[in-house]
Amino acid sequence: MSAIIKLVLPSQHLDQLNSPTSDMPISLGQLEQTSPASLSRAELVSLFESATEDYIGFIDVPQLSQANLDQLQDFDLSQLQAGVCLLPFSDAEPLIQSYQTLPPLAAALSMNPLSHAVILIRKTDFLSLNNLPDSPELIWQALILLAKQKVLFQLIKTRNPLTLKSSPLCNLPALAPTAPGPERKWLLDQLRSYDPQQDLPSIGSTADAAALKAGLLCLHDYLDESHEYSQSVQSQGRHRAGDYWHHIMHRREPDYSNAKYWSRAVGYHPLHDELPTAVEPLFEQYESIPQVASWKPQLVQNKRWLLNAFVDCCQECENTGDPELNAFARQVQWREMLLLLQKTSLDAVSI
Repeated sequence: MSAIIKLVLPSQHLDQLNSPTSDMPISLGQLEQTSPASLSRAELVSLFESATEDYIGFIDVPQLSQANLDQLQDFDLSQLQAGVCLLPFSDAEPLIQSYQTLPPLAAALSMNPLSHAVILIRKTDFLSLNNLPDSPELIWQALILLAKQKVLFQLIKTRNPLTLKSSPLCNLPALAPTAPGPERKWLLDQLRSYDPQQDLPSIGSTADAAALKAGLLCLHDYLDESHEYSQSVQSQGRHRAGDYWHHIMHRREPDYSNAKYWSRAVGYHPLHDELPTAVEPLFEQYESIPQVASWKPQLVQNKRWLLNAFVDCCQECENTGDPELNAFARQVQWREMLLLLQKTSLDAVSI
């Protein structure tokens, strides 16, 4: 028997959509809030407690259309086999790669899936959470806690994924961030308590396991905490991932000369060969912007990514404040950090 899903949407979205008939696999529920991210703890718990459906679904995109809803209605519900199911948007390759490569809890900690996918949470699993704390990012926090409880996550790639824009630029990490505010303390607590040795299926390199934690902290702008872990594994690990995270941490401080010191300490890393391909779509996107296009021959030479050239690019972003170059560099950094997180995880379990 197929699962039953209720997809909850803000009321202003519902007004623009046709109500599904009773024989449709997905029904719609109304939120008074403008976004599911705005739900309080009491509201979210009440939503699950009152539900008669097996799963509650969340999607946080203002441009959801009738065509998008029709796509979801064609989804085969018999595929649902986990407590949390993620249906990625068409451009959500970073999320897909993270959930395919990282261990479950690290994947949940790496990014908020609400920006990249439809999230389906099984009622019984959500209600198993005891004393869910309140926070400004409650659904993401609930997903992290479910991953800590070893609830199974399922990534579902459909033949016809939703063509929705994910991860707007404003949500990407800054090149030189300020310290996260107190509203993110809940995330810092989760990152501090994260134990890679409990999350990874096996440990082949304890240095790379420590570097994985350094990477998660760096990804979310906790630079001092990240520095503590990366420095503890200096010159260690299969590809010196700790030194690479040390390099990124200093680049983001920003301390550009120190960042270049640590790029030399890294030596060769497989990302040097992989980043040119990963970043090529961005070069194509910005090819008509001279201040961005001029960086391509500096960043990629002999099909290899040059870490110190990207340090110079970030420094130019700071010096000029050019919005196009800054947007390009932030997207490059996002790809770099996610790929490095995945490589660090793989190195940690390699024998």
